[in-house]
Amino acid sequence: MAEPSIKINVDNPTEVARETLRRLAMRRIAPTPDNYQTLFDEIVGGPSPTNSNTPTAATALSGLVMDLNLHHPELGETVEVLDQAVRKGDWGQSRKQLGQISRKLKQLAEANSGDTRPQSEDLVLLRDLLAKTLEFGVATQLPHNPKLAEKAQQLAVSVREAHSADTLSKAAASLKSLWLSIEIQSSDTHDQQETLKRILLLLVENIGELLDDDTWLRGQLNMVQDVIAGPLKIKSLQEAEQRLKEVIYKQGLVKHGLREATATLKATMTHFVSRMSDVVAANDEYQEKIASHIEQISNTEDVLELNRILETLLDETRTAQADTRRAHDKLVHERDIAQQAEGRIKQLETQLAEMSTLVREDPLTHSLNRRGLDDEFAREASRADRYKSALCVAVLDIDNFKALNDKRGHQRGDEALIHLVNVAKEELRLTDQIARLGGEEFLIMLPSTPLDAAATIITRLQRNLTKKYFLDNNEKVLITFSAGVAERALGESQESLIGRADSAMYEAKQTGKNRVCLAPDAPQEPAK
Repeated sequence: MAEPSIKINVDNPTEVARETLRRLAMRRIAPTPDNYQTLFDEIVGGPSPTNSNTPTAATALSGLVMDLNLHHPELGETVEVLDQAVRKGDWGQSRKQLGQISRKLKQLAEANSGDTRPQSEDLVLLRDLLAKTLEFGVATQLPHNPKLAEKAQQLAVSVREAHSADTLSKAAASLKSLWLSIEIQSSDTHDQQETLKRILLLLVENIGELLDDDTWLRGQLNMVQDVIAGPLKIKSLQEAEQRLKEVIYKQGLVKHGLREATATLKATMTHFVSRMSDVVAANDEYQEKIASHIEQISNTEDVLELNRILETLLDETRTAQADTRRAHDKLVHERDIAQQAEGRIKQLETQLAEMSTLVREDPLTHSLNRRGLDDEFAREASRADRYKSALCVAVLDIDNFKALNDKRGHQRGDEALIHLVNVAKEELRLTDQIARLGGEEFLIMLPSTPLDAAATIITRLQRNLTKKYFLDNNEKVLITFSAGVAERALGESQESLIGRADSAMYEAKQTGKNRVCLAPDAPQEPAK
């Protein structure tokens, strides 16, 4: 097969050396100095005269070394040996290294030649993946912006049809423009969300101002306020939605019963008043008849007439007594119905209030959430200030919880949190309260308890938790926690007290974990 004609600048040693090496490989000629010189002369057009400016084989080899170092760094060691051999005039070593370089270059050429088809297939695959990403990953996320969604679909078509560098370059420019538009639109959407959050928060706060403190609706408003006050997370929104649906459904049933009971009470009261009116009217009629009979008695002297009047009076008295007795019995019956309806209403109102407290619980562990904690702390702090009694809180954080999640999965992590709360409820006193602050962090409130006693209680809980293993597929898993305990100063705020206990908890973490550290006393405020 004839060699392809390649134009060579014979004045450039590097090009001459590269072409010489290529012809050695193509003709399968041993890379000896003589053969190299022969092909070199063939390329430059004959032997080079002495002291001529025309490149020699040695200078060409030097140029080849430079070129190989520049374009094939993977041959670095072999090229270095060749360079040293050329400098020393060691043509035997030069021949050996040229042979190695020739074989390696041939292997690289064959590898590159063999990769042509897979690389083309990879490019097609990448184009298809990019197009599908635009169609199903980008366009479907833009339902609120049809123009951008359509732009993404059009770009997906362009990517599939891009079979040249020029069309790919145009598609890349369009893709860059699309991402810029999405970034601008995302910023606008974020601003809209924040504005809507502020409006909704103001609306919830204003509605709350119109409600009584004990209304059953306040619990739901408090939960909505908690959700929208922080970052909007899909899991938090879904949990809030589910809990509100459950509460609203149950409250709907209770309110239906409440309406029925109220309607019954209204009907009973109306009937009661009507009966009272009838009794009063009947009594007035009887009094009028008595007055008439008295007048008749005064105006007659006939004994028979007097006897008739007396009999009539007795009959009317008996009738009035019977009517009065029946009216009395009916009034008593109506009163009983009214009392039953009133009791039913109170029972249903109590159920509404109890359902409102559901939003004060953490749905996973059934400990208090932040809203429930705020309510309980306000009550206990007021009592402590009123009676000058001690109030302590302990902040707990499960040790190595992330490692437990990573090793055993989030489901087991959730079960570990539930296990901790259940053990705490068993070990703590009835007056103590446990609340979830978030993640694996909890707070225990200890009313009427000084600092040393509170530390003893938390240490006992810590010890008993290590005895009551958490089981994961019948495998015993040891769960420990670090805790910080702080005693509330007179009038100290909830935020300040929890902050001091939290700092003590971090001290326990940093000094070995599975420990209880005491927070120093709150700093005294200067006298005014």
